[in-house]
Amino acid sequence: MKKTKVFYEADPFNRLIAGNPPGEARRSRVKKFRRVISGQFRTDGRNNLFYEVNESQGVDTPQKIKFSGRYSLDKDHNLAFTLNKWNNQCEGNRLTLKTKIIDAKSNEIAFLINSKSGENKNLVYVMKLYGSWQADKRNRLTFGIERDEDDANSLVLSGAWEVNKNNEIIYRYGKESQLVTFRGSWDISEKHKIKYELDKNINSGFNFKSSLGTLVSKGKEKSLAFDIGVGISGAKKLKRKVILSGKWRIAKDKELIMETSDIEEGGARLKLTKEMFDRQAIAYIESIVKEKERYIGGGIAFKW
Repeated sequence: MKKTKVFYEADPFNRLIAGNPPGEARRSRVKKFRRVISGQFRTDGRNNLFYEVNESQGVDTPQKIKFSGRYSLDKDHNLAFTLNKWNNQCEGNRLTLKTKIIDAKSNEIAFLINSKSGENKNLVYVMKLYGSWQADKRNRLTFGIERDEDDANSLVLSGAWEVNKNNEIIYRYGKESQLVTFRGSWDISEKHKIKYELDKNINSGFNFKSSLGTLVSKGKEKSLAFDIGVGISGAKKLKRKVILSGKWRIAKDKELIMETSDIEEGGARLKLTKEMFDRQAIAYIESIVKEKERYIGGGIAFKW
């Protein structure tokens, strides 16, 4: 027996609505229906999406409605889920949940959902997805969602990120300037590349394309700066500057090291090579090496 297709959508209060596919009632002369189902959208540890139905919804309503499809973010950063051809759901049907991104850890992203429960009471809950963070080819922040399916799902934060006074990456969006903070550490290991590492074990972090490092002088303090272009909507591109400051030292293996802050408090030791910097920065760092040689009495050549 052929299953009757159900057209699912989310109402403005993030409740599930089930009804006939558009035009189905007219074509097949079946009775038209459209029903609001009280419950909550949930995900499990494998990032499957389902709707947990409240009790007393009727004997014909299952306690849990599972969906199959792909996640994405719309232009307003709402979480959307496009259904595929599975079970009785309509292929291409899209569930758009009005959400706020409230947290981003190395392996998860958390959304706040406002809804209505029985007797029209306000209901607020959190829904999470699991995976890892990466930078796309336009240097935008993206979250890769771990799925059982072969097709990779990713959420793209389409706006431009910033760097705060603590050298952390932050992302603002929406009329209320909703703020998401990413806590990690910077690393420079390749020419024209600079990385913001969140978790090495799961390869979560942003590997950005950048300019060569340039020298920034502020009084007696000299720091290194990298320019990163972020491509947003259309051909629009914004530039973000990452400035790294810290202590310079020569390691025992004669490598030049920059310590960005107290290592015990989340700082990073950066091993520096000439390929990463422009001529001005190279000349400055070479002078540091020479000063170090004179300080220890000479006689040792540091290759850099």
